[in-house]
Amino acid sequence: MENKNSKPLSSLIFIPLLSLLFIRPFVSGLSYPVFEFYYEITIITIAIITIMPLIKLHKLPSATCAVKYGWILLLSAAYLISTITSINIQNSIKETLKFASYIAIFFTVLQADANQKKSIIKTIVIASLIISVYSIYQYIWGYSYTIEYAKKINSSLLNPPHNIYAKNILINKRAIGTFPSPNILGGYLLMAFFLALAILKNQVSHKRWLFAPPLIIIALMLTKSLGAWISFIAIFIILFFTSYNAIKKHKVLLIISFACITLTMLFIILGRWDRITDLGSHHNSISMRFNYWKTAMAIIKDHPFIGIGPGNFQQIFLKYYTLGWGTGTKYAHNVFLQLWLETGILGFISMLYLTIAFITKNALKSSYVFLAALTFFLHNLIDITYFIPETGLIWWAIMGLLF
Repeated sequence: MENKNSKPLSSLIFIPLLSLLFIRPFVSGLSYPVFEFYYEITIITIAIITIMPLIKLHKLPSATCAVKYGWILLLSAAYLISTITSINIQNSIKETLKFASYIAIFFTVLQADANQKKSIIKTIVIASLIISVYSIYQYIWGYSYTIEYAKKINSSLLNPPHNIYAKNILINKRAIGTFPSPNILGGYLLMAFFLALAILKNQVSHKRWLFAPPLIIIALMLTKSLGAWISFIAIFIILFFTSYNAIKKHKVLLIISFACITLTMLFIILGRWDRITDLGSHHNSISMRFNYWKTAMAIIKDHPFIGIGPGNFQQIFLKYYTLGWGTGTKYAHNVFLQLWLETGILGFISMLYLTIAFITKNALKSSYVFLAALTFFLHNLIDITYFIPETGLIWWAIMGLLF
């Protein structure tokens, strides 16, 4: 399904595609489910319109497709089988529709030519810059106004324990931008940062884009997301060992990078010191993740082959949660565990297959677009951004750019 002839997408397809990619991070699917439904249907429709002419022209040889995109066939089969046998078929249909929109954006972007793919990258980065500016505004001014207003009307918003999450965001001042949580914003900005570097590398008149990476990094700092920064640092460690001969001559740059990362981590750690040190707290994010993983593995043990159905982790979570406390969660905070417990062993194998295909095809190139996708993937070993459409769909679009 590759665009081997590099024929550009029709403007009737491409302009709506850019528009959908641009608005995606600005509207939460959790807050606006009706919008989410129509958004997914629109993406799938665009993909069908894009691919149908190729089918008519016999440009989709089935044997080649089955080998090259076997991981998608496996993952689709896993979603279909687990949905049919789901413990809550309504949840599973919604989640499967979201997955279908992911695959649809992947194959649509795959058909774009080189210039259109550059436009896709710029569109994603421009949206991220707007969100970065808004996140900085939130941190410096926005939260102060919100807190003052909450106190003025004697709101319970700031009173624990019922509003621990709101208190964590407002009092500890963690930027969330237009996203449901700081960690999700962090996962989005990870991708945007490396895409901004890709523009700088490939743009002839790149000066107008010089402000983009620093602005995104500032917003990323203000999320105070440990998971995002752990993923970010992991990428630099990988780059250091894989490209040591190329970068060892730039010692000053290495020292500056190390100093910036160290200062950023200190800023985040000091800002969240009470949450990091109090591992016995029911609301400590580190302890909660370990227990999510433990619970996920217990579910997998009981449902190893076909899973419980997409979107059903929250429904069964408290039945397995062994510590006697917790408010439930929709996600296991690990993409492999989540797919295995919900879509069975076939879902796990297909994601493993995808990971291997993705890395082996792109690792030697070490492009910034590859790093955008890889950082996001690493983040999802400890977080949930793959399953949030505002970020997950952008990742699948980037995968379309790479494949």
